Amino acid sequence: MADREGERETMEREKIRRWLVPAVMILSVVLMGWYLCQLQGQDRVSDAKLEDVTAAVTKTLDTKAMQESDSQMIKRLYGLNPADYAGIALYYPATNMDAEELLIVQLKDVSQQETVKAAIESRLETQKNSFEGYGMEQFALLEKSVVDVEGNYILFVVNEQAAKAQSAFLQAL
Repeated sequence: MADREGERETMEREKIRRWLVPAVMILSVVLMGWYLCQLQGQDRVSDAKLEDVTAAVTKTLDTKAMQESDSQMIKRLYGLNPADYAGIALYYPATNMDAEELLIVQLKDVSQQETVKAAIESRLETQKNSFEGYGMEQFALLEKSVVDVEGNYILFVVNEQAAKAQSAFLQAL
């Protein structure tokens, strides 16, 4: 009788071992894959030139309603000092009646991401407040704006072709 109970316990342990070991191995592989994906996508620094990234993005957009900015306009609209960054390209509305805008920032260091994201959020909120209630088309564009942070590059685009611009941005990096 004791032998049968011992055999049953041994069989039970063997059954558990048969499914537990593969389950633990599969879970380990999945977790390792997830971890590697996280490392790969995290703060990836690109050596692409700002001019090349900007050219790739502007090819996807109709920039006729926008004008290229200077350092003063970047400071005025975003509160960012261009000298603090590796480079900034800003195309902003030619008139106060438009909301189309393109900002590409090349950071000197990924630690600057939060500062730039806060400046973009502030600008976006200001623009939404400006167009709320009367500029419904412009407000809708602002609602569909794209902000993409990729390591040492940040993209902000308000345009009908924002998704295409984002795709070009990612390919240029």
